[in-house]
Amino acid sequence: MAVSEIIRSPHLGNIEWSPGCELYLPMGLPGFEDERRMIPVEVPAQRPLVFLQSLETVGTCFVSLPVRAIFPGFQLRLSEEDRLTLLFDPERELAIGADVLCLALLVPLENTVQANVDAPVVINLHNRRCLQSLPEERVDGYYRLAEGGIWEPVC
Repeated sequence: MAVSEIIRSPHLGNIEWSPGCELYLPMGLPGFEDERRMIPVEVPAQRPLVFLQSLETVGTCFVSLPVRAIFPGFQLRLSEEDRLTLLFDPERELAIGADVLCLALLVPLENTVQANVDAPVVINLHNRRCLQSLPEERVDGYYRLAEGGIWEPVC
């Protein structure tokens, strides 16, 4: 029988979780470098949103979406350093959904939200290590949620 724990999130209420679900961020996230342990939380009525609830600071919770829900043409571009941090062989071809999950963090913008699809949170699905991949150059850019639930590029 799996051991489970409960975290009391001010945003999501009581969350029962198993240590086997824990994500490890060796460097935290930019601006949140001390947030190194998180759990992904899905609320069925709010799918495909994925909440990244900190296990270290219960008041910290990031809202995200799979990048391809925003931009279906997204192609993962990881630096050699990112691959090493995630413990992937530098030569291995990675498949989104099989090897990695790529999440775009949602940020409030006026009366909507926006996401930078060039800086996804990349999760190694084999070992649960993750990081926010920060590109050297902008390729796909920012998207905002427009009326009708359509994601559109931000100029």
